[in-house]
Amino acid sequence: MMLSNDVLLQIVLETIAAGFIAPAFAMLFAVPRRCLPYVAAGGALTRCLRSGLYIGAGVEIVIATFIACAAVSLIFIYLGPKLKIPRPVFTVASIIALIPGFDAYNALISFISMVESVDDAAFYHYVFTLMHSGTRCAAILLAIALGIAVPPLFFYNYRHRRV
Repeated sequence: MMLSNDVLLQIVLETIAAGFIAPAFAMLFAVPRRCLPYVAAGGALTRCLRSGLYIGAGVEIVIATFIACAAVSLIFIYLGPKLKIPRPVFTVASIIALIPGFDAYNALISFISMVESVDDAAFYHYVFTLMHSGTRCAAILLAIALGIAVPPLFFYNYRHRRV
């Protein structure tokens, strides 16, 4: 499947933006300066992978988010001990560009509009938008949490056992 130039440009711009967002967020938590390039690369890779799967390949956004978070979590499970830095230092900042702000905003605006609505048709539209955006927001947040948390369960649980 060939991607159009507009789609490729959108993925590249999102990747570059995430590469700046992740280390900026990491600096709020005093991440060591030597780790910031890894955080930037992790943020860019996470957003690029999710956007490529979602926009380019047509994968559902929740599944694409889980795959992107799990991939970055696996990468930092490997790199964390080599750099002598705990994995969450990298992964938490790397996923910040995946937070579903647009869906949360839509859900909140729909809730406020629903409360103030006097027309039945408008009320049902706001209820639908609230349920759709709210559920999608919650599902993306769950995918982020599971994508970060599940890979270490497989690798850290058996690391001290002899086979």
